[in-house]
Amino acid sequence: MDWSTLPCSIYRGGTSKALLLRNRDLPKDPLTRDQLILSLFGSPDKRQINGLGGATPTTSKVGIIEVSTRKDADVDYTFGQVSIDKPYIDYIPNCGNVSAAVGPFAVEQGMVSTTKDGWNSVRIYNTNTKAIIVSRFMVQDHHFVPDGNTKIPGVPGTGSPVYLDFIDAGGGVTGKLFPTGNKQDKIHLPDGSIFRVTVIDIGNLTILMDGDELQLKGTEVSERELSHVLPTIEAVRQQVGRMLGIFDANQAVSATTHAIPKIALVQSVRKYRTTGLEWLNESDYDIVARAITMGNLHPTYPVTGGMALSVASKIPGTISFEKCSPHCQTNSQLRIGHPAGVLEMEAEVSESDPSRAKVTLVRTARPLISGQAWIPSFAKVLQ
Repeated sequence: MDWSTLPCSIYRGGTSKALLLRNRDLPKDPLTRDQLILSLFGSPDKRQINGLGGATPTTSKVGIIEVSTRKDADVDYTFGQVSIDKPYIDYIPNCGNVSAAVGPFAVEQGMVSTTKDGWNSVRIYNTNTKAIIVSRFMVQDHHFVPDGNTKIPGVPGTGSPVYLDFIDAGGGVTGKLFPTGNKQDKIHLPDGSIFRVTVIDIGNLTILMDGDELQLKGTEVSERELSHVLPTIEAVRQQVGRMLGIFDANQAVSATTHAIPKIALVQSVRKYRTTGLEWLNESDYDIVARAITMGNLHPTYPVTGGMALSVASKIPGTISFEKCSPHCQTNSQLRIGHPAGVLEMEAEVSESDPSRAKVTLVRTARPLISGQAWIPSFAKVLQ
């Protein structure tokens, strides 16, 4: 068997972990490129035992990055959600957590120049959402500084802050902030049940459901506690996806193959205990939120989902505006209570054009390893 090697880095970005690759090192043919990436991850296999994937949705992610030819960006970044048990990569969504690793990776790869120690900025063009992300982080001696005192729920220890500004990200998938034309819609399922949803397209195309309509307590932090409603949530997600034309009429769709639309449950604040056994009181956050990603409960809350939630929470008529505390309705900040703690975001929303919102948050990132990945059967392709 022919073998070759491919330059590859693994970074933690926020609460996710991803393989980061240079576009210049990959085959130009998309099909061959995806076969190579699937081989890197060890997909399809629920353990990804024969590759570098982490066998969970938050650790089976890829970022393809290269120097940009755009005047408004330094690098181009394409995100891929790599299916674990299917030979499929979903390039429709972005991952805000992985976005936190893109700037540091670009610096370490020499794709951007750093002229001074201290705060540096990298302008990132995300090809998935066709939006600009400005990443700001500390640099010393032309290297990213990973050490610091910033702590984010879901990540042990502390790190150096990475500030992300998502600019004019509305309508990245459908072209509209509210692709149905409504702040709320009613979804009718075949069993006769009806659920209200807010469908919003910013950061990622996201469906917000009312957890009270599913008779949830709002204190659930484990997938076991939500297992009885997951089929209903997936049925709603698929119906919205077909309604918007995201899925073809005869296309086989499952939670483990198609990451978009994202879906989340929201409820008003209440006291609950996090997965880290910390008690959150009603005054500690503004809205309960549980995200379902690739059919699984997200262990924290996805950044791009947080973008959608923070913008929706500033707009009257949405389900999240109904559910969030008065504090978030009159303040740019939104504190999202998720299974592991609180995610803080800021959203500046224009009344005249909400799609041009600016969303800011802080993450941390860490380079884990850089080197050469061994690739079977692709030696001739890569020559």
